[in-house]
Amino acid sequence: MDFNDFLTEYNEKYGISKDDWGSIGKNVIISFSEEDTGRVVARYKGVPVFRHRDSEKTISAGDTWICSLDMSRDTYYFAKGLQKIDASFMYELKRDQIEEIANAVWKEQKHVIEPLLEDKYKKIMEEQLAQAVDDTRGKYEEQIGAMRDSIRQLEQRDAENKQIISSLQEQREAAKRMECTINETVPGSDLANDFFAVKDIQVRREGPDKISSQFFNRSRYFVHLSADHRLLTIKPHENGNVICINSTIVLAGLNLISPFEVSCDMISEYSPQYGGLKIYL
Repeated sequence: MDFNDFLTEYNEKYGISKDDWGSIGKNVIISFSEEDTGRVVARYKGVPVFRHRDSEKTISAGDTWICSLDMSRDTYYFAKGLQKIDASFMYELKRDQIEEIANAVWKEQKHVIEPLLEDKYKKIMEEQLAQAVDDTRGKYEEQIGAMRDSIRQLEQRDAENKQIISSLQEQREAAKRMECTINETVPGSDLANDFFAVKDIQVRREGPDKISSQFFNRSRYFVHLSADHRLLTIKPHENGNVICINSTIVLAGLNLISPFEVSCDMISEYSPQYGGLKIYL
């Protein structure tokens, strides 16, 4: 907005004459305060500014005004109030007027405004920075925790795989020895067909948490317990949640569901539809 338009608007609105505004070079925005002596004074470029006698009744300590300045003896100014800068004034300003005033204030009073802004927002910025650091730390700690869980799972799976490999190697050696014995005794026999020709699959309770069966010939199985704790379903799967060693599966917590008394055969059946065993507890 052009300054002349600004003057015209406020001249019409408040009845201020152009002579009251004075020269643009002498118009400044300054804030007044009360000294220990009781005098109301401001400073412009380090020079004291006192109220003009025509403005003593209108300018009070704590006010901020647009003033015209008259130099007196090159040692101080007299300020004549043109427009008080208060809430009502700022509310009525247009956006471009606010920007012009803000730019003018910043240009002339930057050395005063910067320390005030720093004091005002230092604590806010410190709190925001601390919160951002806490949020970032929390995210990293969460990611680190997830990575540690993954490492623990991988280490557990590696240990299980080592057990499986060792068991399979032992089974392979045992199978080779059995095959040699059968071939020597019954020429032309098929070990694989004979071994898996069993129709009635049985599961035996070997201990509190241990079961075994000739059906358990894979490395991993999925084990599911029904909601009423009366049925176990066991299905072979390469990503199963339990491992099988030497046809034996250890089910942690089985003894809590079905207390162990003595080794015995469990009621079980093969489910072609499910592709696994159903064991009744």
